[in-house]
Amino acid sequence: ETMGYKFQKKTYESDFEKLRGKYSELLEEIAELCRAEEEFPEQIISCIPEYVSGRIGSLQSKRKRNMASFDHNLNMVAYFIPLIGKAPSDRAGELTGKIVSLWNRKMPENKIGHSTYESICGGFRDRICYITTAVCRSLSKPDDCYELTLLRKYRDGYLLESPEGEALVREYYNIAPTIVKRIDKCRNADQIYQNIWQDYLKPCIRLIEEQRLEECGEVYSRMVRRLGTEYLYS
Repeated sequence: ETMGYKFQKKTYESDFEKLRGKYSELLEEIAELCRAEEEFPEQIISCIPEYVSGRIGSLQSKRKRNMASFDHNLNMVAYFIPLIGKAPSDRAGELTGKIVSLWNRKMPENKIGHSTYESICGGFRDRICYITTAVCRSLSKPDDCYELTLLRKYRDGYLLESPEGEALVREYYNIAPTIVKRIDKCRNADQIYQNIWQDYLKPCIRLIEEQRLEECGEVYSRMVRRLGTEYLYS
């Protein structure tokens, strides 16, 4: 069900509360299981990782597998794990930890981290800093530098003119602040930003200057999905 949800700051809390209400009986059953069983049944731990692994593995196209992996990772981190973590038991975190561990063993190329409802809401409330801005700051470029101005014009004048581009921008805005926070905690943050500049933003700027706007969109999309996989779910 949550695969159809839009992971957005303005609707996340209300969407989550709807889920929590809808599955309140399930959460109670999970809590009872936590109290009754010393070891969690393997079926409870494995059902979602096994299902998703099978779904992704059945896709023939690498591009489709990558896109499906991103969507499933986001769904797990944003909704499923935080929801199960709300089961009224002090062992709920232990259960979600086991689910995450199995997920990462089954799909090592699509690892996720252990998330909570509180951590996600806290991330939304923090001051927003986007990847492009963080990269340019690391290179001592001002907020109104040529590169950022060009990228913003591309966003407003090209990407936002199509439903696909608008969806990509919305996805970027939702995940970028958390990615920046994760990168900033890395010891080699400056090098990471330098790599993003060289691998993605610099090519994007060149493609915009050459009016190869569709190709720029492909590079932009790869950046969003790769950084999401590497930093949002790790």
